[in-house]
Amino acid sequence: MNYQTLQFSVDQGVATIRMNRPEVRNAFNETMIAELTQAFHAADADSGVRAVVLAGEGPAFCAGADLN
Repeated sequence: MNYQTLQFSVDQGVATIRMNRPEVRNAFNETMIAELTQAFHAADADSGVRAVVLAGEGPAFCAGADLN
């Protein structure tokens, strides 16, 4: 699946979900929340995934809610 606000990959049983809105320090918006839900469901549905890493692109992991 293609995501607007995330990068999702699986390598050797490890799913990496990377929040990709560094310009706003990966602040959550409605799109990111929906995509995170979809990505975690996708990782759960993949029987080859043994671990999930959640990371943030850029200098900050996550600034919290996007108030804009």
